[in-house]
Amino acid sequence: MVFRRLVTYGEEDVYGEAPEDVSGWVGGVTSFNGGVELVGEKIAVLTGGRGTWTAAHGVDVSPSISFYPQTAQFLKYAFGKTTNTGTSQPYTHVLEVAEGYELPSVSLLEHRLGAGGHGYLYTGCRADRLVLSWEADGLLKASMDFKALRATKTTTLPTPTPDTRDYFKASSKTVEINGVQVGYVVSGSVTVSNNHVAFPRSGDFVTRHVAGLAEAEAELELFYVDSSIVELMLGKTRFDVRVRFSRGSQDYLELLLQNCVCSVEAELPAEGELMQTVSLKPAGVKITAVDDIPAY
Repeated sequence: MVFRRLVTYGEEDVYGEAPEDVSGWVGGVTSFNGGVELVGEKIAVLTGGRGTWTAAHGVDVSPSISFYPQTAQFLKYAFGKTTNTGTSQPYTHVLEVAEGYELPSVSLLEHRLGAGGHGYLYTGCRADRLVLSWEADGLLKASMDFKALRATKTTTLPTPTPDTRDYFKASSKTVEINGVQVGYVVSGSVTVSNNHVAFPRSGDFVTRHVAGLAEAEAELELFYVDSSIVELMLGKTRFDVRVRFSRGSQDYLELLLQNCVCSVEAELPAEGELMQTVSLKPAGVKITAVDDIPAY
C-alpha cells in the first residue's frame, strides 16, 4: 500500500500538549523520521539456562526533518528568541539564541494519506540541532533534529495551506568575510546545537527536555585566490561573516556569524583548482529575515 506523505506542525501553548491547529506549513520537506526507539536493557540471570531477555524501560522520541526553507519562520524554534519589527511590509524578524533553558516547543504531525490513512503526532518537540547548508547550483537546505516527549497514532489529519514562495537559491547568495564581500564561496554550512538534557522517565516517556549550553560552528569551502583568510587564522583575528540569500531587496534571509575565529585547510595539489576549507567558531549566530509576514 502506498501512502501520500506530508508533514505539518503547530506551536504549543503548553509544553507537551498538542495545539488545536497542527496544519502549519514547514517548507519543502524532503525527508522525515519520527526517531522512535525502544529503550531496553539486556538481562542475564542465573536460571540454569543459556537465555537472556530484554527489560523494556520505555520509548525515546527524537524526530528529524530535512526541508528547503521558504521563510525563516520554522527555523525560529532552534533559537528560542524572535523579535518582529515593522508595521507594514517589509517586516523584519531577528532570530537569536534565547538566554533561557526552556525553548519553545511544537507538535509535529506525520501524515500518511490514502486508503487507511493515518498519522503520527509527536508532542513536546524542542529543536536540538539545526544545520543550514548549501552547495553551488543548489538550494538552501535545513535539517533539524528534535527531542520530543511522546508519539501517538492519530487519524485526524488537517489540510494545510501550502506556501507558494520560491526556495532560496545558492546562486542568489552574497558572502561577506571580515567586512569584505567574497564572490568565490562554493558551499557552506552553519550548525546550531542546543544540547538538550532529558529529565528522568515517568512511565514510558521522559518528562522534559532542557537546553544545555548553545554551540555554533560553520564551514565554508572556497577558491584560494589570496592569503587573506589564512592571515586571519595566523593572527588569531576575530571577525564577522554574513551570508545573505535574497529573493529581492526586501525579501531575504541573512545569517550572521559573530566574532569568529577560524582554522583554514588549504592543500597544495599537483593538479586541479586551489581550494580552501574554512572552519569557523563563532561566538554567536543570528538570523535576520525580511519578508511579507507580520510576525513569526
